[in-house]
This record gives sequence, C-alpha cells and structure tokens, in this order.
Amino acid sequence: MNSTDSTGLLFSGLCARRTEGVDNMNGLSLKGKIIVKGKLRLESPLIIGSGQSDLADIEILKDDSGKPYIPSTSLCGVLRHYFEENFSDIINGQQSNYFWGKHIPDNNNEIESAFICHDLFTESSKINIRVRDGIKIDAKNGCAEDKGKYDYEVVEPGIHFNLFWEVSIRQKFDLITFRKILATLISKLERGELSLGAKTNNGFGKCILIDTKIFEFDFKRKEDVLHWLSQNFINGKKKLEEGPFIKEENIFSIEAYFAIKSSFIVRSYPSDPKQPDAVHISSNEKPILPGTSLKGAIRNRAFKIAKTLCIPCAEDKIIELFGKAGNNEIKNKKSRILVEETTIENAVSELQNRIKIDRFTGGTINNALFDSMPLWNLNNSNSVTIKLKIKDFKQSDQWAAGLLMLILKDFWTEELPIGGEKNVGRGILSGNKAIIRWNNKELKIEKDDGRLKFASKTDADELNSFVKQLTEVK
Repeated sequence: MNSTDSTGLLFSGLCARRTEGVDNMNGLSLKGKIIVKGKLRLESPLIIGSGQSDLADIEILKDDSGKPYIPSTSLCGVLRHYFEENFSDIINGQQSNYFWGKHIPDNNNEIESAFICHDLFTESSKINIRVRDGIKIDAKNGCAEDKGKYDYEVVEPGIHFNLFWEVSIRQKFDLITFRKILATLISKLERGELSLGAKTNNGFGKCILIDTKIFEFDFKRKEDVLHWLSQNFINGKKKLEEGPFIKEENIFSIEAYFAIKSSFIVRSYPSDPKQPDAVHISSNEKPILPGTSLKGAIRNRAFKIAKTLCIPCAEDKIIELFGKAGNNEIKNKKSRILVEETTIENAVSELQNRIKIDRFTGGTINNALFDSMPLWNLNNSNSVTIKLKIKDFKQSDQWAAGLLMLILKDFWTEELPIGGEKNVGRGILSGNKAIIRWNNKELKIEKDDGRLKFASKTDADELNSFVKQLTEVK
C-alpha cells in the first residue's frame, strides 16, 4: 500500500469519526489546523533570566548549545495578558477559554488550549551577550544606595528567533473568532508593540515579527490532510481572511530631540586593561541612552517636583505612576511609564585624562590618575532622543501628563542632566524639538532663535492646563 492509499484510509477514518455520536455531542472532532510561522527580530536588549547567578545577578536563559532562546511560556504569557486585558469584554468568553485554555478549580477540571506556541530558538551565528551594570539611587538624596550595585546579562538586539504557532480547530470552536484572535496577535507583533522578558518598561525586550506565513488546513480536503501529515508547509499567506480586533489605546507620549551641550557619559567599564577606565555604554558598537538611566533620572526629578509642589501623598503618587519593585510581591506595582532605549547620533568619543585633588592641600593624590571616554556633540545637531509614554491615559491622569511636561521643561532648559560625572558638567542636554501626542492630538515644539515655537496655541493651552492640575491633585 502506498502513502497515498494510507492517507486516503486515514482521511476516511477522520470523516467517519465526525459521524460518531460522542464526538458530535462533545463537538471535539478535529476540523483543521492553522499554522503561523515567522521570525521574531529583537529590536532592543532582551532579559529572560535563567535563575542562575554565577556570572551576574541575572543570567540569560540558554539552550544546550549555549545560545539564548525565548521559552514559549514567556511569549504566551505576554500574548494572553495583552489580549484578555483589552478584548475580554468584546468576545465570547467560552471561545476565549477554548483558545487559551482554562483551569476550573471547582471540579478540578481543565479546558485544553487550542493554541500551541513552540519555544523560540535562534539560528543566528553572531550573538552578542554582554553584562550591564546597574545601581539603585536614593530618590531623597540622589546618592547611590548602600549595597545597591547589581549587574545583569542582556542579549543585544539584531538576532532572529524562529516563531511557530499551531492552532487546533474543532467543531465547537468558532473559526472566525479564532482567526480574529490570531490576526490581532500577529498585527500587534508586526507593529512591534509587545515586549518580552524583564524591564520592558525601561525599553527592553522590544521585538518585531517579520516574514509571517500562515497555513490553513481544512481536514475535509484530502490534500490538506496529506500536507498536514507530511508537515508540508507551502503556499503560505501573509494575512488571514478576518482582520484583527480593534481597540483604541489612549497613550500620552513625548518624543524629544536634544543636542549634547558639552559631554555625555553613562559609564561602562571595559574588561580590557588597555581601554580607558570608563567609556560610554554601547549596544552593537553604537552608543546608546539606556532606558534604565533615563527612567531613573525622570523618576527622581518627578519625586522632587511633587515634593516641591507639596502634592499630598507625593511618594504614593510617584509609585502609582512609576511602579515599585521589591521582595514582597504583594506590594509590587508595575510602572505605567514606558521609556525607550535609543541610539545616540552625531557624537564622537574622546579620551580625557583626569586626576584627583586633595581638597586640603590642593595637590594631587598619589596613584589617582584615571581616564574616561565621554561623548561630545558634533555641530550642535540632534544627538539624544528621549521617548516616553503613559499607558492607559485617562482624564484623571492629566496631572501625570503635567508632571512629565515639567520634566521635559527641565531637560529643555538644561536643568536636568543624565548619566555620570554630572559634577564636572557632563550630561546636560539642550532642547531642539519635541512632539507631544495625546487623545488623537499632536503638538510640535521647536526652538526658533532661542525661543519656543508652538505649532498650535490651543493645544499648548490644554497642556498648560495639565500642568496646573498638579496643584489640585488629592
């Protein structure tokens, strides 16, 4: 008997099972499959910890060959959380349970998930894993906390992970709903609007789905059964017949462009003794503004502004906006402020030698010669881009938008430096342009002969009203 005859017998068997009473009553007969293949391209550093801490406080999860990979649980968790948070009220709950699966504690029963995601491995030959340093800053005095230094491994952006999803279609499942769920998830990933791993609110884990191919198998068709059994994935399509679920997301965002006034450094310490003692941090050999440094500077300045304006329960308000992490999971709160890690353009690094001076004698301290390699701006052009957002922006959050506007003002007017060696004048930025978006509105601010130029006075007045609401926060 050849393979075609065997497939025909199996196909006949599948058809026969559809007529059996038990399967028809339960609606569990398998009608087909949907396969989604593609590549997930990493756009920013990724942290998915392995639980080990021999080389760093957080080590990257790796496969048997030593390459990083993304476990299916990480991706499925992000996808399910996003979907149920945004669309659980507009689709049939039972169909959602069929797609994602559900545990029913009352009778210790399970609804098996129709959605299967495989672990995401990479075939990239050039993989860069590096260790980054971090330090906790006391918001009250601006100094480093005692024993607050930590380090963690990151996977540098640019590598691709293979994505493979499989969805089982049974009689009781709504095929149209399943297609729309898949279309929603694919659309979100293709736009790069979902992040994976740790520190996602600091710009980590951003990825984009590319080379998407979708295969649908209808088991009423003999050729589809043959293709499925042989795992013959050919003639894939880029889109499903049904489009994604649409839900308008309210976000307040600021995208601002600055020139480096003098010099700029977020310190990284090379392991090569021939290198300077400190250089500016880089990713894939390009200097960057790390999201952790930006988020820390913004949070500390927000707390200072809130205390200066005598906002009631200032610390609680800052935690409400920026979140809180600690050992007690019950008290942990996720940040609503998102920042992005951006590349620094139009800047050159130069070596600078320095010495420590004895403040009592005015002379040099023995063995205190050190050097650093900060960045310097070229032609007063845009070098540093700051991108930040408030998620789920509501009318009651206008005070928070006003707070970010004051922080933008401090950046723009050279009052808020970022990075290290601020005591010698580094990290000061000079504002050139900003774009602020909220409630389908957009305001552009530019510098014109030293003055601010607003594209719309009406929108500027509305943003000014947000700032005024800071004094009315309860």
